Amino acid sequence: MKSPFRCTGARRTAGALALAAAAVAPAVLLGAAAPRAAPPQNVVTIGAILDLSDGWTSLGRASRVTLQLATADANAALARSGSPLRVRLQIVDAKGEPAIALRQLRKLAADGVRVVVGPQSSSEVAALRSAATSLGVVVISQGSTAHSLANAGDNVLRFLPDDVREGEALVALLRRDGVDAIVPVWRRDAGNAGLERSVRRLFVAAGGKASTGVPYATKGASFKDVASSVAAQVAALRSAGAARVGVYLAGFDEVVDLFHAARADPALTQVPWYGSDGVALSTRLRNDKPAAAFAGAVGYPNPTVGISDALVRRASPLLARARARLGRDPDALALSAYDALRIVAEARQRTGAVGGAGLRRAIVAAADSHVGVTGRMTLNGAGDRAFGNFDFWSVCGGQSGSAWVRTFEYSASRVGAGRILTGKRC
Repeated sequence: MKSPFRCTGARRTAGALALAAAAVAPAVLLGAAAPRAAPPQNVVTIGAILDLSDGWTSLGRASRVTLQLATADANAALARSGSPLRVRLQIVDAKGEPAIALRQLRKLAADGVRVVVGPQSSSEVAALRSAATSLGVVVISQGSTAHSLANAGDNVLRFLPDDVREGEALVALLRRDGVDAIVPVWRRDAGNAGLERSVRRLFVAAGGKASTGVPYATKGASFKDVASSVAAQVAALRSAGAARVGVYLAGFDEVVDLFHAARADPALTQVPWYGSDGVALSTRLRNDKPAAAFAGAVGYPNPTVGISDALVRRASPLLARARARLGRDPDALALSAYDALRIVAEARQRTGAVGGAGLRRAIVAAADSHVGVTGRMTLNGAGDRAFGNFDFWSVCGGQSGSAWVRTFEYSASRVGAGRILTGKRC
């Protein structure tokens, strides 16, 4: 399996990463009977609201590992610099539920936490955005993409491009493949609905046609009915003259259940399917043989933020450490969580800002000058990553079972412009 980070179109360069863990021993005065007391240490607690037991667990569990490694690396770097500051990590589980994410934020704030990495999904971020601002907590999401949440006046920062940028990459691939009509299918939450709106708008603006689409509930959806509706809309587009119809599916691990229903309909196995960042590198899809076989048959490339070869090489010690704990490589979103914690530690060390608007300004300033595992963290006016490259991942079968394979690359030359560089099928 190829690395999930390669994106040859990236133009970023990486600085050196402080990756080695270090233990700090108290100094001993020569000839003294007792060791000198260690200097007092200031501790900054960084919270993490992740989907660990339910929801977008592939990202949540990978982020837990990268954040733990970032904490060790930040403390080692602080110790080497002689700083008394230390980082403590406090992880909580949102279980994929916006209401739980909000409760967890309030609990963290009550514990004195003033900066949080996560939550991951846009629906979770939307649920706690107002509370984060009123509580003086800075939230840094490594997974939220909804353009509707791009707001310069709140305490939410997002260290990846929003759904408009991902939509540009997806539409570039649709056009390359000659798709002239799509049936959008999406999980009815803020993030996936935002992706659907962006893809629809950009695809239609490029001359394509889109059906009304098929949204499904976040809980208790009847995927047999969803598959039936998708098949009917594919047939309608063909009857209206579309030469090549594709299905665009934006969701999370529950796409496995939809694929179980869709594979029973021959019409749905004969059209190409396209996906979203919420499914890229999903372990549930890869490990489910019937769903993985369907995904492999229909293509189903899923975009996620790409990282250049040069950055991958520089970060190889970190990736090896993460792989040893996780059992697989973390994706670029989980590595953005690593960068987030390192940036927060840097901001706190530089300025001493502990919360509210001052801490937000310090983090933005540190981010804009930081080159980390995922490259240069250039933020726009809303506090989101301005643009980025995307790699597309597909589930491909092999002698040893199904695996995620990087099948396409999208290189962004600037905001609103980019192209598909290379590509292959399974």
